[in-house]
Amino acid sequence: MLGKWSTKLALLLSGALLAAGCAAGTQGSNGGAASSSEPRSGGTLTLLNQAETQGINPTKMGVSLTATRGDGLAGFSIFGGLVLQDAAGNLQMSMAESLQTADNTTWTLKLRPGLVFTDGTPFDAAAVKSNWERHGAQGSTSFALPVVRAMSALNVVDDRTLQIVLAAPNGQWPRSLATYPINFIASPTSLEATPDAPLGAGPFVLKEWLRDDHMTLVKNPKYFDAPRPYLDEIVIRPIPDSQQKYNALVSGQGQIMHDSVDFQLASTAEAAGFQVLRTAVGGAQGFVFNEKRAPFNDVRVRKAVQLGVDLNLLNELVQGGKADLATTMAPVGTTFYDASTQYPPANRAEAQRLIDEAVAANGGPIKFSILTVTRTRSTAEGVQTLLSELKGLEVSVNAQATTQAAVVAGDYDMGITGFFLADPEPVLYDGFNSKSPRNFMGYSNPEVDAALVKGRSSGDEAERKAAYATVQRALVADMPFLPLWRVPSAMMYTSKVQGVKTIADGLVRIDEVWLTED
Repeated sequence: MLGKWSTKLALLLSGALLAAGCAAGTQGSNGGAASSSEPRSGGTLTLLNQAETQGINPTKMGVSLTATRGDGLAGFSIFGGLVLQDAAGNLQMSMAESLQTADNTTWTLKLRPGLVFTDGTPFDAAAVKSNWERHGAQGSTSFALPVVRAMSALNVVDDRTLQIVLAAPNGQWPRSLATYPINFIASPTSLEATPDAPLGAGPFVLKEWLRDDHMTLVKNPKYFDAPRPYLDEIVIRPIPDSQQKYNALVSGQGQIMHDSVDFQLASTAEAAGFQVLRTAVGGAQGFVFNEKRAPFNDVRVRKAVQLGVDLNLLNELVQGGKADLATTMAPVGTTFYDASTQYPPANRAEAQRLIDEAVAANGGPIKFSILTVTRTRSTAEGVQTLLSELKGLEVSVNAQATTQAAVVAGDYDMGITGFFLADPEPVLYDGFNSKSPRNFMGYSNPEVDAALVKGRSSGDEAERKAAYATVQRALVADMPFLPLWRVPSAMMYTSKVQGVKTIADGLVRIDEVWLTED
């Protein structure tokens, strides 16, 4: 595959493709077609999603409210959510009526009255406590371990009230609840009876699931937010390849799709007459370096890779020049943007100098593999191509259907991932704090640890901005993560689909969607 990319790179360097390329695109918002009438109940919607869910049990799921993984849509459809968070970081109560604290250490969660699971059992404070204890049980591999380990006590006050006592103050704790799968509450009774397919209290009920083919869900008549959901049935089809997914939309195999990989696809869909709703997502997609082993335990190699990857060339190679490049973690114009946190531009001469030093110390060439999921293989191969210009590097690409197990086990050198920020908390703390169980890079910097604690414990915006500026500057200096570009999150759909709204990084509020009459 390297030959194909090398030929394209040669054309880019000669100017043949750069002249024809477009400037990097910006990811704005487009509300799509305005609804011409009140929501209508009924109908079946087929949604083409970019990934399959890891499982239906919340302890097997990843980030709760996300469009970039399959867990978000399946989880919200079946379980709903205690709290919701939009792309700007604004929190909204959902199945929770309130979430309050007087000291940032003891939080009180109050549930809405009358909540019930689809098996008829009560959705009460005891059910929430039981679910959260499962995430923290001995031997658990739950994605929510950082959150449950930060709890020192869970006390049921009454049927609707749960008291959460944290081990340390965290003024931003509701963001962790919105981010992690503790936001999804399953019936404790069904968790015991059918742990691989427990029942929830969300807008839909699972009818059928054939992994990697489709998931069919039907309307939950007991959903707390009547008259929602409006649809009688939804069918979720996972199609990881962006172009195949778009072709399925065009051919009528679905009425709506989500993509967060291909920057050009939303514009193509608009030109073809589809409605498009974009979601601007903070943070960046990029690569993490495993500092627990060679060669990336050497900061010179990490910095050399960053300096050796010209983002403008990579953009042309992989995204046709349409990507919104991430030269900082926080985008310009957002609360936590700081101009002093810019990543340095590509510098091949300096990259080669650092590699030469590392080769001399190593006694031979620097060898590593780039771990990637199949849908982002082209990005990894683009980076491989750019780094092939440096002497003393031997780079391979390892594309897998899923990479989570390898990353958690530390069995990787350099891996593609993303840190997507509606707010820096909890993403940066969990990813970069040296004591976090989700710091899979082995990154450690005491100054960063202290700043991350300050950022999560403070409620003062100025203090938080200063703390996260410290964090971002250290990430540039230490280079545990190489950011590439923002995420091009977009929903594309036919004019028959109405009520399309998104939360988080572009997750569709499926309970709000409805269909016009044929």
